[in-house]
Amino acid sequence: GTIELMFRLRTALPAALALALTASLATPVGAANDAPAIDSNWMSDSRVLSASQARQALAQLPNDAPAPKSWHGQGGRLGLFGPAWADVDSNGCDTRNDILGRDLKQADYSRAPGIQGRAKGKGQGTSSCRNATVWSGVLDDPYTAKTISYKRGTETSDAVQIDHVLPLAYVWAHGGWKWSASKRQQIANDPLNLLAVDGSSNQAKGACGPATCPSGDSAKGTWNPSNSRSWWPENSNYSCNYARRFVSVASAYHMGLPKADKNYLSKVLTNCSDDGTTSTSNLTKIIKQQNPKTLLIAGVVLTIVGWLALYMLRSHLGSALGGTKKRSRSRRR
Repeated sequence: GTIELMFRLRTALPAALALALTASLATPVGAANDAPAIDSNWMSDSRVLSASQARQALAQLPNDAPAPKSWHGQGGRLGLFGPAWADVDSNGCDTRNDILGRDLKQADYSRAPGIQGRAKGKGQGTSSCRNATVWSGVLDDPYTAKTISYKRGTETSDAVQIDHVLPLAYVWAHGGWKWSASKRQQIANDPLNLLAVDGSSNQAKGACGPATCPSGDSAKGTWNPSNSRSWWPENSNYSCNYARRFVSVASAYHMGLPKADKNYLSKVLTNCSDDGTTSTSNLTKIIKQQNPKTLLIAGVVLTIVGWLALYMLRSHLGSALGGTKKRSRSRRR
């Protein structure tokens, strides 16, 4: 019996190993670790959920998994999410140029005079994107509703930046710390999580989500994965699309969100139509309450009003006290 069992194991083991190897090779690139597959839909906006789908997906997200430590000392952006704009889909072009080509109008792929299409720009690009480097173009910025001219160059490229809808530090703070390096690199370069936007808006957003923002350094005892800072696009007409994309990314990567962010996204999506274009008065009110720029302006106004009131009160008291002193001196005489 023992000999027969050993014989069966010896003959069955190679077959099992071959089957496992076949299954692993058949798995789409990027599908491991609950990451979406890198396939023909990789660059397509068809991956963005509708408002009703996003509401359902939001309710089904896993619980938040706050990082016990900040990414400081853990490797930071480079060590944890890999080099910026890696060519994860192996199309011969870095991710930044992929997104510029997708989001810019009148994209020029050549340094020759006039607007040259992608075909004419073949072979004229940088080393990271020989056949599709975007040298110039026009952006209809979703975050500000401004029209921005883009020109590649050391002093001009920053006018248009590529925003991570779910910032990488935010991803780390809410589950990404448990992921594999390959999954982190994938979300850092996933077109679903990327938008060409106004550079100053991208800088202002930082690592913030809709209602919270990770901050501090665990080594200094100041780490907080969900402080009360927040960020939302100032262009209210883009709010529904932003909420849809934010939830789409979280859902695609099975990532939990802080309760405050989920609540805010839910409020926004409740007031959105399925095409993401509706902006009701109620939605506008919600956004204004959350938008930090609106709160900042209100705070400045209240501060100025307070100082003016204090100045007027002091002036009034000064005048009254001055009159009293004059009357007292006249009585002494």
